[in-house]
Amino acid sequence: MSAAININSTIEKMSNPDKDFRFMATHDLAQELAKEAFRLDPNAEPKLVTQLLKLLEDPSNNVQENAVNCLGLLIRRVRENTAGDIVDTLCTHMLNDKKDELRDISNIGLKTVIRQVPYDPPALSSLLVKRLTSRLITAVTTNEKPEVKMCCLDILNDMLVKFGGHMIADHEKIMRAVLAQLTSGRPATRKRAITCLGYLAVSLPDPLFAELMTGVLGLTGQARKSDHIRTLVQALTAISRSVGFRLGKYFPEIVPLIVGYCEDKKLESDDELRENCLQAFESLILRSSKDVTPYLPQIITLCLKFIRYDPNYASEDDDGDEGMGDAEEDEEGDAEDEGEDEGDISDDDDMSWKVRRSATKCLSAVIVTRPDLLPELYDPNSQIAIAPTLIARFSEREENVKLDVFSTFVDLIKQTGLVAKRTTSRAATSLRDITPKLVQSVTKQLKERSVKTRVGAFALLKELVSVLPGVLAPHISALVPGIVYSLGDKNSNSNLKIEALTFLRQLMSTHPEDAFHKHVSTLSTPVLKAVGDHYYRISAEGLRVCLELIRVIRPAGSSFDSRPYVDPLYQAILSQLQAQDLDQEVKEAAIACVGSLVATLGDAPTPDVLSKILALLLDRLRNEITRVTAVRALDKIAASPLHIDLSSALNDYTRELAGFLRKSNRQLRQASLHCLDNLIKGYGTTSQFPYSVILTEVAPLITDADLHITHLALRLCVTSLQVAHQETAPLIAEKILPQTTALLRSSLLQGLALESLLALYTELIQRQTVVSFEQLLDGLLSLVKRKPSDPPVAKQSLGSIAQCIAVISARAQLAQRQTVVSLFVRDIQNPIDDTVKWLYLLGLGEIGRRVDLSNVDQLRVAVLSAMDLPSEELKQAASFALGNIAVGSMESYLPFVLSEINARPKQQYLLLHSLREIIVRQSTSPQGVQVLQPYLGQILPILFQHCETEEEGTRNVVAECLGKLALVCPQELLPRLKERAKSPS
Repeated sequence: MSAAININSTIEKMSNPDKDFRFMATHDLAQELAKEAFRLDPNAEPKLVTQLLKLLEDPSNNVQENAVNCLGLLIRRVRENTAGDIVDTLCTHMLNDKKDELRDISNIGLKTVIRQVPYDPPALSSLLVKRLTSRLITAVTTNEKPEVKMCCLDILNDMLVKFGGHMIADHEKIMRAVLAQLTSGRPATRKRAITCLGYLAVSLPDPLFAELMTGVLGLTGQARKSDHIRTLVQALTAISRSVGFRLGKYFPEIVPLIVGYCEDKKLESDDELRENCLQAFESLILRSSKDVTPYLPQIITLCLKFIRYDPNYASEDDDGDEGMGDAEEDEEGDAEDEGEDEGDISDDDDMSWKVRRSATKCLSAVIVTRPDLLPELYDPNSQIAIAPTLIARFSEREENVKLDVFSTFVDLIKQTGLVAKRTTSRAATSLRDITPKLVQSVTKQLKERSVKTRVGAFALLKELVSVLPGVLAPHISALVPGIVYSLGDKNSNSNLKIEALTFLRQLMSTHPEDAFHKHVSTLSTPVLKAVGDHYYRISAEGLRVCLELIRVIRPAGSSFDSRPYVDPLYQAILSQLQAQDLDQEVKEAAIACVGSLVATLGDAPTPDVLSKILALLLDRLRNEITRVTAVRALDKIAASPLHIDLSSALNDYTRELAGFLRKSNRQLRQASLHCLDNLIKGYGTTSQFPYSVILTEVAPLITDADLHITHLALRLCVTSLQVAHQETAPLIAEKILPQTTALLRSSLLQGLALESLLALYTELIQRQTVVSFEQLLDGLLSLVKRKPSDPPVAKQSLGSIAQCIAVISARAQLAQRQTVVSLFVRDIQNPIDDTVKWLYLLGLGEIGRRVDLSNVDQLRVAVLSAMDLPSEELKQAASFALGNIAVGSMESYLPFVLSEINARPKQQYLLLHSLREIIVRQSTSPQGVQVLQPYLGQILPILFQHCETEEEGTRNVVAECLGKLALVCPQELLPRLKERAKSPS
């Protein structure tokens, strides 16, 4: 009831003479209607709608706007008959040819209502279609006032976009009404009719679509006036953009018609028509790339012709436009003005640049949609050679068109790169071949006064070096002046400087260092000036260039004299590192840069400067915002071959890094583990190195919650043992081994974490100073020898435990290894727990893969007997064990496995799995393949023999074996596979 009183109060305020009351009432109502919880009293509904419709004629525009907004929000909340009244009233006002303002606001109202009505459920949308469509069609057909027609076409457009599927019954009427407007004398009406046909084509059934195309093509063929021809070509373009896939069968009519208009001498002065024709071709290529194939050579030829079309420019030498910079100087501030003054050779009526731009975009569509044509697009002898023409057009006098030419060539380079990644292509070679000519043309553009031109040129060069790294090495001398000019020119804006610096950074990172040595002096001055720039993005990019510059001036094994550049680099970078009021991006770039500087040139500065840098780096390490970047910088310094003296801050560094291992930031923990690992490698032998602090923090990280962190933590432990085993072995035995035992119980352990764990056990067994072989073995075996109350061991973890047993056994003394193998061989033949037996079989396989077990008594008998056990898991484990034992003693065990395959029909499937294990293991390395090859003559007959077995599982195993062998020995196997593929069986 309170809602009804509120609505009644609102209705009363809407009729208040004071416009402020009316505005606030409609504003508050709109806010309420926007709430999902709002409920409208049915009794108040008619009054509210009536009052809102009256407000459409309010003298205040703000009140009218609020009323329209309210009607849009209200349309979904009122009853169906009330919604119909709203739509009818708005339509009546819009069709009123006397009150222009009322017509316009009602048009906006209808658009708002259509936008608010959902497609489903169909009740409201169908009501909207039913109430509006016939009235709109009638008005479009009969109303004489152009403004009314345009409003009706606008509404039809919106309805077709949203409710085209509900308007099927009226499609034919709409089509006929709209087609008639294509010949209207008013351009705005024709433009709306074109848009309407494009949306209509989406939902037209095939018979009506055929009629539409017949009508448009018929009108196009009959048209004689240029403006009508343009309209009809635009209509074809709009239809193509909407439903290009439906136009394939009309191409024999469409393409010759448009080509004819392009080449008609009577229409040669109509640049706008040519632009429309080329836009039509662009749409046809993008939307119907397959159907347009037969016509592509003709279309490309036209584009190559019109990309040079410039009747107001006397010279025909595309490469001779070196003096165009002066003509373009006045264009930079107003690039979007179509009537821009282009110098003495152009005037306000020159529209030829639009033709050239459309031709360029059409060529871009060809490049993007037809990568298969790339070799021909580069070939200068080809009819469709796009690349040479684009390079020639870099001298284009109109800046907007020139930028489109650059963009099109960038598309060409991108497509070449994509194709080169997927398959071997001549396109990449062709691009490399035309690079000298490309560089010659681009370097001219880098000397232009126009900022936009130089930005476009740098964008093109960046794409080139990303697709073909190293391709510009012979041309560095030609490019350096343009880079220096863009960085030092007083007219260069920030975007240009950033583009130039970014390109220089990419150029240095993708090309050999010695290509820059003779230019370091020229380049270093503007780069170091950029480092101190007030704009943070230029400064940050300048620092990133310094990262590459540092690498360039002191590459490994080079005799280049870097001394003249060391002090300026230190001064520029240190000033940014010391500054406090810098943007975060600059701070991080400065920290990264100083890390690379010290790591590469750390032997050059005085001890005082180095101590100052290390202190600053420690300060940044303690700052929460910069600590991740600082850790990475320190990591780089720690890994430096110069072995920088860190004694002044080493203890502080290690303790800070150890503390970071407790943080929740995963990125920080990863970086800290990397850095600590390198610090231990380089400085772990120094006295009082805090191993206890580090390993105490590392231990909790060894879990299955984050296996990558676990991998890094275990690698750090391995490094600690390698560098200082006397100090670290007791700590690892106390703090780390209990964590590894828990980790081995996890079914998630795999990949790098497992490899690092195996490396740790290997290192421990090699240095049996604290933990003996027997202790390690007992700890591993205890994981499966559980009490009845203990949880079961995960099946996946048995493989990990077996590998750990194998690595310590393989590194142990011969007697210790023989004891383990004898234990396993004996117990798998005795009635023990299946889980233990499973582990022993896996352990025998893993040990056998690493060492030769051919001299072990009863091993073959024990493994083969396990294949007769009732448990399928144990059978598979026995098959795995036999295959891996054979990997370690091929000469003894492979012939045995092959003979047993035929001798034991019941175990044939398992024995084939053993053979598969042998093939898979040996094919992972060149040495393994070399060991395997002499046995192919024995393996292949058995595999081919079992290709025709009735057992599908056996056939699958054989197929996998043959596939793996075909990958490693294709010359020998593929011909035989091809021959057998013809077999009828």
